[in-house]
Amino acid sequence: MVFVMTHPENELFRLETLVDSSPIPAFWSSMDSGSIEYINSAFQRLFGFVLTDLSDVRSWYHLASRQSDSYSQVIAPWLDETDLPYSIRDIQIKLFDKQGSACFVNLCFSIIGRKRLWYFNDVTNYCVAEQRLSARSNMLERVAKSSALGDTLHMLVKQIQYETPQAICSVLLFDSQTQCLKLGAAPDLPDTYNQAIDGVKIGLNVGSCGTAAFLRQRVIVEDVFSHAYWADFRDAARLAGVSACWSDPIISSKGALLGTFAIYKPMPSTPSSKELELIHFASNLASIAIENCRAQEELERRAYYDHLTGLVNRGYFFELCEQALGLALTTSSPIALIMLDVDHFKQVNDVYGHKSGDLVLQALAEQGRSVLAEEDVLARIGGEEFIVLLPASTQAEATQKAERLRMTMESCMVLSGDNQKIYFTVSIGVAYKSTGQSSVDEMLSCADKALYQSKAAGRNCVSVLECQSQEMLF
Repeated sequence: MVFVMTHPENELFRLETLVDSSPIPAFWSSMDSGSIEYINSAFQRLFGFVLTDLSDVRSWYHLASRQSDSYSQVIAPWLDETDLPYSIRDIQIKLFDKQGSACFVNLCFSIIGRKRLWYFNDVTNYCVAEQRLSARSNMLERVAKSSALGDTLHMLVKQIQYETPQAICSVLLFDSQTQCLKLGAAPDLPDTYNQAIDGVKIGLNVGSCGTAAFLRQRVIVEDVFSHAYWADFRDAARLAGVSACWSDPIISSKGALLGTFAIYKPMPSTPSSKELELIHFASNLASIAIENCRAQEELERRAYYDHLTGLVNRGYFFELCEQALGLALTTSSPIALIMLDVDHFKQVNDVYGHKSGDLVLQALAEQGRSVLAEEDVLARIGGEEFIVLLPASTQAEATQKAERLRMTMESCMVLSGDNQKIYFTVSIGVAYKSTGQSSVDEMLSCADKALYQSKAAGRNCVSVLECQSQEMLF
């Protein structure tokens, strides 16, 4: 482009007309003083600044980049690359507008007389889309590698906050048994706020998230201090410094509720179409992560736990028992096993049906857990046979627990499908070892013999045998 230098006033007028009619954001500055003398309408629309907000180029870059050394580290070396009247190459930089929103621009310049004309090509959408694609790929890679769900959701929250100015995001996970929302990821919300909403039961007027989960639809609250949904949470919102909350339910591929994704803002506000699209994007990605994690948990549960009772299964019990026996030998501590068998279980199935038999086994598991200590391991090892591992338990302690189990089962009752009362009892064998070495098979064999003695004695009783320790060879 060639400019014919005429009268300075006419030249300035023509330059202003040319720059202002351009759709590309631009301003010019004095080559002598560095002061910014003119900005066009496109620049004002992009950054929100008017000419009186700006002084010189160095101050502008300090303000727009929010980094004190931005000009000397980035702009000055770039300007020194060439003595031509235009930039050899563009540079891409991140700048902030007057409201604090980030944008990415490709910057170039040309020199006209004693003025430097700066052009800003807005590439924000391209950069954000590229980063979002990268974040999505990283997150899906984490999902494929079964990374911790909390870390994956944390990454998602950080990405959405990066794309949305002044936003604070959170993911809450839905517990279908309690109908409550549990904290999944909210790294930038205050701990006091997270504690206030962790475990909240879903329902109408339970903030944006509780309501969105209950209705299974997006909830937009522009002002939490005037909306009925937030009547019980306004103090928490005030302490957290949030005034708006938009929440999306997270739904699985099969239509099940998994949780909520929320965007909070410090001022009352309505989401833009871009922000609505962002919430949808986030909730979809969160759905993939949560669903995959729960599928992995289910696979692990099936591998280690009995499908009917939820107790430890036979294979996993043997692993735990092997570990406990090794620890008992190392620490010279006692150990005991309790073996239980439902008396006349075949008759229960024959008279009341197999579904009623399943109810008996489930009741035994539930009542057994209520009697035993947290460190005790109750397992179903086959059919109506159950076993309990009692680490560091003496003969007296194991016998006392066995008797408590027997009495608990004796008083237990379940209803059949046609509402008939079913009572049942158990026969119990206890095997204990005070010191020395024993294998899992030896302990199980000893407990089985004790159980046989209880059955021979008329059932619904407890028999106890000591597992004879092997002598150490070295």
